Amino acid sequence: MEDYTMSNQDEQHRALTDDIREIAKELQAIYSQAESIYASAVNDIISRKSKKEKEIEILLDYMLDFAGDEKILALYRKLCRYYFDINPQATTEYIQLYKEMYDEDEKLFKSGYFRDNPITK
Repeated sequence: MEDYTMSNQDEQHRALTDDIREIAKELQAIYSQAESIYASAVNDIISRKSKKEKEIEILLDYMLDFAGDEKILALYRKLCRYYFDINPQATTEYIQLYKEMYDEDEKLFKSGYFRDNPITK
């Protein structure tokens, strides 16, 4: 009977792992699609030399949700550098928003919190 329970637990663990892998693949696809869309939008704004603050800020707002990804973060920074000449105060606020959202996570990863924390193992 005990072997059956272990086997059942193994099956549940395997199914959960498979579900997590599938979700991770879907997230990778979403991030890849977002990177493509945002790259096009950022390059368009810069090539047009747009000074439309609302247009730039809306794009920065949307990108901020994906800025945990290195490729999208690079685009976010590129747009911030461009926007700084137009509105330095707003750009500084967007940089601060990024730091508030992501710097704490980065500190936790670098500290080993997620690696050493028994809850996240």
